Amino acid sequence: MTVWGAALMAAVALAAAPMSRAQTVPSVQLTAKRFLRGENTLVDGFCRIPFGFLEPVDAAGMEGAGAYRMEVVVRDAGGLVLHESDWSQTVTAEFLSLAGASTVEHFSFAVPEGSYTITVGVTDSASGRVQHASTEVTALERAAQASDLLLTGAMRRASEGGGAAAPGEIQKGALFLTANTRPVLTPRQSELHYYLELYPKERASVVLSARVLSEQGSPVTATAPEELSVGAAGGVAARTVSLGGLPEGSYRLEVSAHFPEDTVIREAAFGMRGFETETTVAEVARARAQQDPFAEMTEDRLDSLYAPLVYIMEGDERGIYPSLSIDGKRNYMSEFWSKRDPTPETPENEYRVSYYQLFEEASRRFRESGAGDVPGWRTDRGRIFLKRGEPEAVLRRPQAGPTPPYEVWKYTRPRQLKYVFLDETGLGNYALIYTDDRFETGRPDWERLLGREAVEDVLRF
Repeated sequence: MTVWGAALMAAVALAAAPMSRAQTVPSVQLTAKRFLRGENTLVDGFCRIPFGFLEPVDAAGMEGAGAYRMEVVVRDAGGLVLHESDWSQTVTAEFLSLAGASTVEHFSFAVPEGSYTITVGVTDSASGRVQHASTEVTALERAAQASDLLLTGAMRRASEGGGAAAPGEIQKGALFLTANTRPVLTPRQSELHYYLELYPKERASVVLSARVLSEQGSPVTATAPEELSVGAAGGVAARTVSLGGLPEGSYRLEVSAHFPEDTVIREAAFGMRGFETETTVAEVARARAQQDPFAEMTEDRLDSLYAPLVYIMEGDERGIYPSLSIDGKRNYMSEFWSKRDPTPETPENEYRVSYYQLFEEASRRFRESGAGDVPGWRTDRGRIFLKRGEPEAVLRRPQAGPTPPYEVWKYTRPRQLKYVFLDETGLGNYALIYTDDRFETGRPDWERLLGREAVEDVLRF
């Protein structure tokens, strides 16, 4: 699954049956997973917020969209508050109107041995309604041999899709996992991934096995045992279980870790849904991608799409982007293209689409070799191509006599413009030496560089 797909599936999970707002308002769900970190326990909390709980916000620019405020409080057994945080989120109109959809909020904290209570409060910004959920957590003992079992519908290594977590992902070492309280698989996304940390007292050979249990506890399928060597510092079992063909329903994955002197069993719930769910999510994904393709992008991808905008940005848009947070960069890119949308009443921004098509074409056609190895879009020809598009007429002259190879590009719309590129190196590295475009700069000695006959050739074209 792509990073985009993984983040989307984290943000939009659908219930088994669509539910109208006239029915019972769905409840916020809270789960917690525990992992040893030295003498403390790291707790990862996951709160599923159903969009059926939210109402559209009546505010300019928020047509059909929703918003909520999330609060997290952690108390010890004596009622002392150890951790407290809050933040706000918005939900697009497309997702808010999707029956049965929900999102997952993730938070984490570390605590010493003991018992704790996690309480979350979710406030709908439109109606002011509040839902609470709480769960009890007991820190892992230092002698614990395994963490809790964490299930996800998408898992990738840091080397795949960028080294930063995408929206909806959490990081575990060199792995990124889509945050979830209870993964929901579909016929085309039928791989279940699990993450389990192992803490042997000393280096050990651990035998892993997994099996799927029905809602009633009956075995459905199982994986072959696998031997894993784990050092005294601990290790990770991150595996994938393919479950294509599994009928719709609720299930549990049970993972057994057989140590030399003991067996540890961990389990967690997941679900399987049908093609209807998959199709609905895909349709929302397409609509969202058309309206705001930057909303789920990684920072590396955002940076790569920002770079060629230098040719078309205005003065007050320069120098802002590099210092922004990833959310700020997403907002910058969305606003940049929103201002340049020739048909804002349609889902697609035609100018944005055509500009990036030109970018790909320029990168392919105008790459310059040699010591610099300059990407095609950064060359003089690539720059003019991005700003003006395909020239209406091109005069190409290979080397003949004393004049190096040169090209002349001519445009007639919106006004007549001419650009002359000269390859002084003979390696295909063309530089702009003359133009009547007042926003570009040529070379004062361009006539000498071309020679008399070539100059006449250019002027006649």
